Amino acid sequence: MPKSNKPEERRLRPAPANSKRIEVIFALERAEAQEVFLSGDFNDWSPASLRMIRRGQNGRWEKRVALEAGRYEYKFVIDGQWIHDPQADQNGRSAGGSLNSVMEVQL
Repeated sequence: MPKSNKPEERRLRPAPANSKRIEVIFALERAEAQEVFLSGDFNDWSPASLRMIRRGQNGRWEKRVALEAGRYEYKFVIDGQWIHDPQADQNGRSAGGSLNSVMEVQL
């Protein structure tokens, strides 16, 4: 069955029943942003399936995601613009040459 192109129908990849996940908090400081999404290989790079939540008045955005141990690449989609995480400890190049942020999850 082909994948849907509708963002609302894309979800995190299901984990096997015996897998262990840990909650990871992705955060970004961007006071001027109106809308922020989290996108990465954990949600098939969907630009609008993981909406981030604004916390407080200082422009902090957060999204909590349960992930298995592993290496994940991701970006933020801020008002339609894709950017890497400026606070990421690691970054890597995508196949297209753009910069992706890297999250290493260890249980």
